[in-house]
Amino acid sequence: MKLILNVLLIVCLFSCKENTDNSLQTEDNATISISKKTLQKLNYTDYVLDTKVKKITRNWEKYTELERVIVNLKQGDLSYFKGNQEILEALIIELRQNIPEKLNSPAIMSRLITLETKMYKLESVVNLSNSTTETLINSVKEVLVSFSNLNFQMNKKIERDSQKIKKP
Repeated sequence: MKLILNVLLIVCLFSCKENTDNSLQTEDNATISISKKTLQKLNYTDYVLDTKVKKITRNWEKYTELERVIVNLKQGDLSYFKGNQEILEALIIELRQNIPEKLNSPAIMSRLITLETKMYKLESVVNLSNSTTETLINSVKEVLVSFSNLNFQMNKKIERDSQKIKKP
């Protein structure tokens, strides 16, 4: 009798372990397929930098790093947000501290803070074990929209500064 119970217990333990591994593997595969297919179909306005703004941001190293992160994110690579909270914090802090003088305005700073919030949210969603694909997609879209709005605001700032309006 004890032998039969021990055999059944061992069979149950091994079958539970096997199912757990398969569910994790299925979840990872679903994330990869969502990343490759769905992220490219997100509907938002993607603003790119004007040539004048590109000249200003050329020496802003942390913005260049942020651009690389966003390009990878658009390709479906979420690895930057997996377990890299210290690196993410360092990027955001240095991004705000080293902003070029021509771009340093309250409107741009507010866009940076919004982007920071959305990136932290995405980082937490990526690292949650029970996050849904819909939540992940929405978080990625929020980061992409925030980055696009930052680019738009920088373009508008330089455009306004370049206008020479004479007051009577």
